[in-house]
Amino acid sequence: MYQAMYVIHVLSALVLIFYILLPFLAGGAANRSTAIALSRGNRIGQYILVLAFLSGGYMVSKAEYSIPWMVIAVVLVLVMFAMTGMASKPFKALVKGDTAGGALRKLRVFTLISGVSYVLLLAMMLGPK
Repeated sequence: MYQAMYVIHVLSALVLIFYILLPFLAGGAANRSTAIALSRGNRIGQYILVLAFLSGGYMVSKAEYSIPWMVIAVVLVLVMFAMTGMASKPFKALVKGDTAGGALRKLRVFTLISGVSYVLLLAMMLGPK
């Protein structure tokens, strides 16, 4: 079972690389069709993030990690959950065509924080000890 969760976790981590690219792609979200595509990618990414969180939780329960490492990992995942969720509102505004309301600026901030959180998570996962 551990091996299956490991494979799921690694595959979900590969898909979540989208969040590293999203701050750079967010500039094109002023275009409605790009905003729709990025919004759908964000929604799919949120589901994949849940899958990564659950598979990672299972793997942590079967291994020995320090408490600070687990706390930092959970906090970074929660930051990602929050930022990707909050990015949904600017995406909806951009899909409706509201480019003057500051939605693009908010989207860039949310995606940048999410991307940095994911990079920090990757660094933690590659060197957990």
